Amino acid sequence: MKKFIANIYVRNILLMAVLLFVLIGIVLFCLNQYTRHNKSIEVPDLRGLQIQEVAPIIGSKDLKYEVVDSVYNKDGVPGAIVEQIPLGKSHVKEGRTIYLTIQARSEQLVAVPDLEDSSLRQSEALLRALGFSNINIVRIPSEYLDLVFGLEYKGATVKGGQKIPKNATLTLKVGDGGISSDSISSEEVEVETDTSSETF
Repeated sequence: MKKFIANIYVRNILLMAVLLFVLIGIVLFCLNQYTRHNKSIEVPDLRGLQIQEVAPIIGSKDLKYEVVDSVYNKDGVPGAIVEQIPLGKSHVKEGRTIYLTIQARSEQLVAVPDLEDSSLRQSEALLRALGFSNINIVRIPSEYLDLVFGLEYKGATVKGGQKIPKNATLTLKVGDGGISSDSISSEEVEVETDTSSETF
């Protein structure tokens, strides 16, 4: 009987020891995870680098990267990084994605909508929404004020759907509203009268 009781005590002590080791292991694991979770990494400044140079730098920092946009600047270096989010020298958590904007190798082309018979206000709004900022207005004789008769680029008429550089200078040909329908009709009558008199 005493031997049986002694065995129970031994078993309990062994069981408690095992549970203690398991508990210590869990605590240490949680502390390790908590410490790594709060560990911050300094983001490298990638501006000016070529995109192919980014991978080894980002990989060594346990970070990721993604190219989300491209811009064109005639004085820029094609393929170079011009902007990044988050900025260099900032601190982020491990595994964070760095979003990059690079210098395009050629001018971005944008399809222009058909603006003929649209209002000046509507046409300007559409062009600016597409990224065109250099817009000239040329008024031509017409009874319709601010009605768009056409769009030109480098002196040539631009048709709907045609692609042109985003930084192009565009010219909208718009009615000046200075000629009324009555004056146009009277001019036509005069021309017909003159023609009739010459016939006789």
